[in-house]
Amino acid sequence: MLLKLAGRFNSVFAASVLNLLSMNVFVLAILFYLLYRFIGGFLIPLFRTTVHIRRQFHNMNGTSNNQPGNPPNPGNGSASPNSASPDGKTNTPGATSSKVGEYIDFEEVK
Repeated sequence: MLLKLAGRFNSVFAASVLNLLSMNVFVLAILFYLLYRFIGGFLIPLFRTTVHIRRQFHNMNGTSNNQPGNPPNPGNGSASPNSASPDGKTNTPGATSSKVGEYIDFEEVK
C-alpha cells in the first residue's frame, strides 16, 4: 500500500515539478539578462568615462606644468583689494589710481 501511494504521489507531482523547473529557468534567464544589461549599460560606460576623465586630468596637469614659455609662478594667485602694488602704494577700495586693472592673457582650453 505504501508503494502504491508513493507511485501516485510521483505521477501527480511530476508535471508540477516540470512546471516549476521551467519557471525556474525562465526566472534565471530574466535575471541574467538584467545583470547583462546592468553591467553592459551602466558599469562598463561608467568605468570607461572615469578612465577617460582621469587621463584628461593628468594630461592637463602635465601640459600646464611643462609648457616651455610659461614658467611656474607660485605667487600667481588672486590679489586682495588692500594688497600693495609694485610701486609701494596700498590699493584701498576708496582710493583712485591711474591703473584701473591688470590685463591677463588667457588661452581657451577645449
